[in-house]
Amino acid sequence: MIAACLYSQLSIAQTTNISGVVNSYYQVIEVMPTIYALKVSNPAGLGVNNRVLIVQMKGASVNTANDTGFGDTTTLNEAGNYETAVICKIKTDTIYFHHTFLNTYSPVTGKVQMVKMAEYYSANVTDTIKATSWNNTSGTGGVIAIFCDMNLTLNAPIYADSSGYRGGAFVASSGTCSNFFPASAYYYTASSTSPQSGAWKGEGITAVVASQSGGRGAPANGGGGGNNHNNSGGGGANLNGGGIGGGNSSTAGCTTMLRGLAGKALSNWSGQKVFFGGGGGAGHSNGGIFIKGGGNGGGIIFIHAENVIGNGYKISANGGSGGQSLSDGAGGGGAGGTIISDITNFTGSITLQVNGGNGGNSDDGGTVDRCYGGGGGGSGGVIYFSATTPGITVNNNGGNAGTETGRSAGCAAAVAAGPGNNGQIIQNYFYKRSTEPASNCGGALPFKFSYFTAKAAQQKVSLEWRITGAESINHFVIEKQITNNDWATIQTIPASRLSEIYKAEDLYPAMGKNYYRIKIIENDNKQTYSSVRLVDFSSRATEFSVFPNPAQHTITISRNNTAPVNLRVLSLTGNLILQKQLTDLQTTIYLPSLAPGVYILQSAGVNKKLIIH
Repeated sequence: MIAACLYSQLSIAQTTNISGVVNSYYQVIEVMPTIYALKVSNPAGLGVNNRVLIVQMKGASVNTANDTGFGDTTTLNEAGNYETAVICKIKTDTIYFHHTFLNTYSPVTGKVQMVKMAEYYSANVTDTIKATSWNNTSGTGGVIAIFCDMNLTLNAPIYADSSGYRGGAFVASSGTCSNFFPASAYYYTASSTSPQSGAWKGEGITAVVASQSGGRGAPANGGGGGNNHNNSGGGGANLNGGGIGGGNSSTAGCTTMLRGLAGKALSNWSGQKVFFGGGGGAGHSNGGIFIKGGGNGGGIIFIHAENVIGNGYKISANGGSGGQSLSDGAGGGGAGGTIISDITNFTGSITLQVNGGNGGNSDDGGTVDRCYGGGGGGSGGVIYFSATTPGITVNNNGGNAGTETGRSAGCAAAVAAGPGNNGQIIQNYFYKRSTEPASNCGGALPFKFSYFTAKAAQQKVSLEWRITGAESINHFVIEKQITNNDWATIQTIPASRLSEIYKAEDLYPAMGKNYYRIKIIENDNKQTYSSVRLVDFSSRATEFSVFPNPAQHTITISRNNTAPVNLRVLSLTGNLILQKQLTDLQTTIYLPSLAPGVYILQSAGVNKKLIIH
């Protein structure tokens, strides 16, 4: 059976204008690893062959001792596990996939979500692309996932700033405090406000019980909250640590210095796991002039595209800044999130950002003998590139420590907040997806032909194409047109389910027009043809190159053909120095003794500069 053309070329070779929230989010309520399926709370909007991102948001185990080790990660468990997948069938609320699972997931304890990717042939961003903010109750949101076969053009930003883990909430405490019996523990019930002994901690990869929701201990990558009285919150973390909150340096009234600790760095298990930025801890406050707590962490962005055209816009998953304060504790900054860039080329000006949020500034207002530090900065996030870091602007800076102003001269030495650590750039990263076919789908994933290009490269033609879902393909046959009706095989390449991009070369293109196509042979011997690509060497018939240049005694002339043509060596004044007929693809010419300087090589109306040294 022979198909006339490819599905992708008939139905999706178009550009779609996109804006706003482009993804749909599904709460996973059960994972069934033996049949490679999962159940969602509501499957509305899902379809067969939809591409999705599965990610577990929480579930790490941490130390819960009431000491400096509170919140240290003892094991990540399944927290941060993720993979992309393709749906093969849907039965009521059960979603089956074409491939086996790479990872295990625990939706009961770990909040697993499935994000339906926004899929396009090419897309034009006409207004800001946003993530729905993370919702800890449903365990969904905070993720942008875009899959473009070809071009993604930015005429507006892609924005997941402050879309990740929540910063500690602001709560106004009563003014009660004690220097004799200070609130020195590492956790308290944050909702108890008479007084609030410890402000709300920032959110991270572990679930925190209500009785440990407040106080200076940092829950994994979330920042610790400031303790009573008016201590500031710590910054959130991602793969690097956040900054510690500033402390109380008063010499009158409540003077206990028990600041929020910094969010703790996580491990990505060699790229197997991805995380939101941790939320910043809230500052302890009894004044309530400003009512913002810790900054939210940045979200997660996944982008697959052949080419991203930047037009000066940003793709960002920055952490949010902590709340400022007036004679109170300030909030810690949220950590930068995660960007997975599976992008082959970047064109034009573009910036990728996963900066940590700044700690909130603290204004003491000149109150006599009462001084409080700023919030800790959030750490920078992480950017994964599919190759080496491209020549674009990349920012993964840690957030600045909040400053303290309006200090009274009678206060003790300032207890300054700390900045967040810079984030990480990880190169040559391949996003996580299974390629092992699942047995329950009854057939391989249909392949998708993303693109096929043919380009002249000096004396040869370079061919390249991208295929997704290659497990149904046995091999590719690269064909070249010989006559109007005849095609010759120039190369055969086996398919691999581990590869998407394939390349071939025609080392001997003809002068004039060269036509190429790809014949795809599937495992059941079904044949499918690509569209035809043209490479025209007609305009290159008179071109030639010279090596070495600069030269001394000999030069070699390379051409595209063997048609006889004269080559002349001229001085800059036009005097003929040497003439030789060229009849081969390469000809070595012995030069007469020439003074150092610049000369002209001339052949068939084409002039080139020759330098003699």
